[in-house]
Amino acid sequence: MKKRAFTVAVVMLSIINIVSAVEVPQKLMVPPLAFDDTSITVIWEKPNNYADVVSYNVYIEGSLAGNTKKLFYNATDLNAATPYSFYVTAVDASGKESAPSNKVIPSTPAEAKVFDVTKYGAVGDCKTLNTKAIQKAIDECTKGGIVLIPEGTFLSGALFLKSDMTLQIDGTLRGSDNAADYPLTSKRFPYYASGNNFMGLINAYTETYGSLKNIKICGKGIINGGSDVVGSVTGHKNTILGNNQVAASEGDDSDRADMVVIKGVDGFYIGGLTFYNPAMHTIFITYSKNITVNGINVSTYDIHNADGINVCTSDTAYIFDSTIEAGDDCFNFNAGVGEPGVKENFPDKNIRIFNCVAKRGHGGVVFGSFTAAWFENFLVEDCVFDGTDRGLRFKTGKNQGGGARNIICRDIEIKNILKEAIFFDSTYGSSYPSGGPGQFKDITVKNVTCANTKNYGIYINGLPEKQHTNIELINITIDGAKKGGAFLKNCNNCTFENVVFKNVPKNWVIDPNSTTELAFNNCDPKP
Repeated sequence: MKKRAFTVAVVMLSIINIVSAVEVPQKLMVPPLAFDDTSITVIWEKPNNYADVVSYNVYIEGSLAGNTKKLFYNATDLNAATPYSFYVTAVDASGKESAPSNKVIPSTPAEAKVFDVTKYGAVGDCKTLNTKAIQKAIDECTKGGIVLIPEGTFLSGALFLKSDMTLQIDGTLRGSDNAADYPLTSKRFPYYASGNNFMGLINAYTETYGSLKNIKICGKGIINGGSDVVGSVTGHKNTILGNNQVAASEGDDSDRADMVVIKGVDGFYIGGLTFYNPAMHTIFITYSKNITVNGINVSTYDIHNADGINVCTSDTAYIFDSTIEAGDDCFNFNAGVGEPGVKENFPDKNIRIFNCVAKRGHGGVVFGSFTAAWFENFLVEDCVFDGTDRGLRFKTGKNQGGGARNIICRDIEIKNILKEAIFFDSTYGSSYPSGGPGQFKDITVKNVTCANTKNYGIYINGLPEKQHTNIELINITIDGAKKGGAFLKNCNNCTFENVVFKNVPKNWVIDPNSTTELAFNNCDPKP
């Protein structure tokens, strides 16, 4: 009997350990091009059940290399041309570790050949125009090589990158203010009625999808698009280059250049850099795939239309550890507009944004307004939106077409918002041929805190002919929304679970004539 009692006790203890075990992190990987001869970056996803997880241990070659609360790890001081084994464990508050994640064994490449632009006649005095010298270094860069912009301030016009190269900026690349230094030949999308834009300061650009491959822009330096406007001008404005480009295009404000233009690239990495003073958007990526954005800092708040980063009609991107304070949308996504975009059917898909910060700007993470070919399979998590006009912003219109579906947004802090914190709206205009009404559906937003919002905490406003549907809001706390907790109109089959309102003048503003099949579970207060 004693032996049987001991056996039962062991079994019971094993069951308890299984129940209380920390679950394993998922999908450890090296994102596209996130390595060089001395460093490798790995990323992973949370366990399926991560409520008790407080941090992650990162192991290299079987030894503990670091502990982090983030979902990435930058391993540095590695040896060139060497394989390294990585795995990750999850850790709970008591220090208990999960079993190891999947293992990855990437290799650092051999030390790359460096093409220093000063060897080609470039001068970092912020006076000499270095376009030809830097472009020559790019043209002569061998496969896998690095074009280096060292310390100093190097003035340049439009530069054009090629496959299998790195542009490493450790000093400052400064854009010329002369519109003639940028060809008026950029087509962000072929169906844009506005025609061409000026090319950017840095361009990896092709009209043939995927014919450019494996391009990196990185370093510890600065990309400055040109001279800011100073003096009596206040608020959002054009840079001097922006004004010069408007004048050169006979007053068309929409022709201004994006600072970094990426089109048609398979394998693109940008990281480590700081960005100022774009003529229009800062980083514009379109018709590309296998994208990594790691550790950028964008400060463009005073510039008109200065989106931080746009990823449009592209497939597979990882955007993390980045901070954007923008003059327009911070992290923006587009998928074509109107009838041409619906017909082309090139969705923006398989994109993950995590451990990022948005400050000011028109929205933190923004879906739209160009929604024609749909946003699909997005994960937004562990982000902070502070002082933006809106936090999570989904915007479309009656003629935009498409919309967003299969989106998860979770574990987000939203605060000091000038309008709405969580925003779904279908009233954004479009002058293009109609692709039909846009719609947001099959979207989950959970584990979000919203503090100090000037309008509504939650705003869902569809169209009578195409209502937003199957939107779940779970574990949402709205504290201090001055207009009200939630506004709901033209939506159906939506679920609100553990939604809590504090310090709001109105709790639920629901249009009974346009909302159906709404479920409210454990909400405080109840509708």
